[in-house]
Amino acid sequence: MTTTRQVRMAPEDMTIVLPGTWTRVPLDDPETTTAFVKRLVKRQVGTADRLARARRDTVQDLVSNAGQAVGIGVHTYLMSLEILPGVPFPAALLFLDVDWPDEARDARDAGDLEAALAAGFEDAELGEARFGPFARRTELVEQEVGGETLLTLRLEYVVPYPDGSRVLLARANVPNIPHAEPFALLFNEIIDSITFPSPQPAA
Repeated sequence: MTTTRQVRMAPEDMTIVLPGTWTRVPLDDPETTTAFVKRLVKRQVGTADRLARARRDTVQDLVSNAGQAVGIGVHTYLMSLEILPGVPFPAALLFLDVDWPDEARDARDAGDLEAALAAGFEDAELGEARFGPFARRTELVEQEVGGETLLTLRLEYVVPYPDGSRVLLARANVPNIPHAEPFALLFNEIIDSITFPSPQPAA
């Protein structure tokens, strides 16, 4: 049975429900990120001397990825460790806020968020979640490894904030999977679990 837990997200105190074991990489400053990643890698990889290079390379890769994420405006960096106890699941889920494209503003101003998504993100498919409409882009990359075809699934969800002020982009990267559909459905469920904070009453 898959365990789940609710995780708070920055910067608007949103929450999301995640299956399995995930960790949130702090993005406050490079020193904090590096210290966190070193502790995480030591715990996951082990402390044996023969693993020193693997630890070093993994730390460098994760710190570099976090730095690139900050550079494009990511405010929440979630990394999956296991989908079930003892079943590794090295997925990443990044969140950033962006403005509506100019093409979407008329529909947004009219309060029609579905039409705004269709106008602003024409190459994405539309869906409906608990919080309202969203758009999704999907990319699938095939790689031959040892005679076996492995897939990397990349998903981008465009989620309007309830007040229509801007959109939340959620980018998922799931490498080395045998089939795409179960994981695409899993991330649909994860995105559907996003809860936005209730509006505060006026003073």
